Amino acid sequence: MDVLAVNGYLPLRLVLTDTLAVRTSFDPLRVDSEHTIGGRAQRGMLAAALRRAGRERELHDWVARGAQVRFAPAHPRLEPGADPGLPGAAPRAAVAYPAPAYLYTPGKDGDTAVDAFGDTDPATPYRAVRDPLTPDRSLRAAVRTTAEQYLGRPRTGEAARSAPFFTTSVDPGQVFEARWQLRAPDPDALERLAEGIAALLAEADGTLTLGSGGTRAHGGVHVAPVDPDRLLAPDRVDPVHARSWEAGTPVDLLLLSPALLVGADGQARPQALVPAVLDLLARRLPGVRAHVLASHVEAGLVGAYHRGYQGPMAQRWAARPGAVVRLRLDRDLTTDQARDLEAHPLGERVVDGHGQFTLLSPPPPGPEPLAPVAVPLAGRVPGTVPLADGRAVPVGEPPLPERDGPLRSLYDELLWNAAVEPVRDHARALARASAHRLDPLTPHLLGRLREATVHPHPTPENALAALERTVTAPSTGRTATGSADAHKAPYDRAVRALARARLVRPGGREPVTVQSWLEGLSARTSAAWWSDNRPDPVYSPAYARAIAAVDLSLPDGLPPDDHPSALSARAREWEGRAAPRLALTLVSSWLAEAARALRAEQDGGRPGGGGAG
Repeated sequence: MDVLAVNGYLPLRLVLTDTLAVRTSFDPLRVDSEHTIGGRAQRGMLAAALRRAGRERELHDWVARGAQVRFAPAHPRLEPGADPGLPGAAPRAAVAYPAPAYLYTPGKDGDTAVDAFGDTDPATPYRAVRDPLTPDRSLRAAVRTTAEQYLGRPRTGEAARSAPFFTTSVDPGQVFEARWQLRAPDPDALERLAEGIAALLAEADGTLTLGSGGTRAHGGVHVAPVDPDRLLAPDRVDPVHARSWEAGTPVDLLLLSPALLVGADGQARPQALVPAVLDLLARRLPGVRAHVLASHVEAGLVGAYHRGYQGPMAQRWAARPGAVVRLRLDRDLTTDQARDLEAHPLGERVVDGHGQFTLLSPPPPGPEPLAPVAVPLAGRVPGTVPLADGRAVPVGEPPLPERDGPLRSLYDELLWNAAVEPVRDHARALARASAHRLDPLTPHLLGRLREATVHPHPTPENALAALERTVTAPSTGRTATGSADAHKAPYDRAVRALARARLVRPGGREPVTVQSWLEGLSARTSAAWWSDNRPDPVYSPAYARAIAAVDLSLPDGLPPDDHPSALSARAREWEGRAAPRLALTLVSSWLAEAARALRAEQDGGRPGGGGAG
């Protein structure tokens, strides 16, 4: 009878604070990191922390013997709100595991996924899905890496000569999740074991490292329980569906980590996965008959680096993660039975996390939309600012620019520098959308109007007033203002052209005449004009995002959702003061882009001229 009869899992959240390289080969000049963090690397991390703390007893019980703690590979953890490219992500965190081997996309660039174990078209080329996938097939993970080439000195006894090294490492700031399997004689002992490991990791925070320092990847990592209030979880993988199956229902066994299997001849044999699965069912579920419906196993080399001996371990052939064995049992499979099966990994070196698997329901027979890709970035905690390495730093009361003159000037300059380019992009988009409605206008007329905006004026308000007078003044042969620096008003024919040309606005709003759009630009109404024509956060979100990134009053640098403008109260106050300058930039950029678009049409649709005579 097994004295360690109680089983549970300790979910740990690993945030990389430095670059990380986990060796995949022993080429001294080239290191390509795995996109997961193997259980053996975490075992070495815990052993180093225990040795530094002088806790030899725990080092023997937790690491050396391998009976109480079985380590697990860390997979990408996709947290809500972490990837700005996925605004509609799931409301809770999900872990992406190796994609099942039966999942393929039709065609080279297919946007659906199908079960290759089912009916497929022999004439259609299929491409395997390789990106890590969440169990509900809703998200794929794309781990960010950086490749660098540098000159370094090899650690040999030869003469010191530089040699070219090549390293691909995992970028910092990304988050992973590992579920260490804990075993104890009773539930109380299991809880104490989890609390002891969590306390040790908290004490060693800031000193934990993964990988090899010789690869120029520091390997710093912050490790903490996923849920400090509930340390243990009953399942190896968070369930997304029911964990029980009726008799005759297909069940997929998905391999989560490499399985070191041995054949009948005593040699490494990855294809022995199916016999190993059947043997496990016979041992844990006596009397249950299992029929293998389909299987797919790929072989790969597995190696490791021994921290203690400072050298590589022998490489072995293993069944690669993602291997699948589809079964049909003649009896019901309960939740407790499924958990018992998952608690017994397949093959050898299970303490290092090898041979771990989970049971899943097969996908529906028809094609499913291919899941979008997300980056496993560390999620933002309210009241904190995430640094580049993934750590969250609490923030206090934001500075008050209105109480400090120099700070206010800096604040205004930051916001303006961030806003000017999105405003110009918005003007270009308006001009391009309206190009087919500007036929009555000519590039010459638009150029004359733009002269009023680029002519030297004391203030933006003066430039806007000059443009408004130019548009609205009657043709008298005199200048619009009677002054020497004023611009001539257009003839009645040009005014009629401005009244006939239409400007298309986003969001389904009614088009307006260019003449009416250019009216109301005086100093008294420029704020209202800008409020009506500013970039809408729904159709032109770049403006709000750029301002939020430098807004000193926003701790997370993200546009707030408590106002239709997607700006903070202080940014709105600045926008009101800067409205004439912003409106002048928008109008001037629009006139230049509209003239360019009309000129391109006149030249045969080729921007820059060159049309046939």
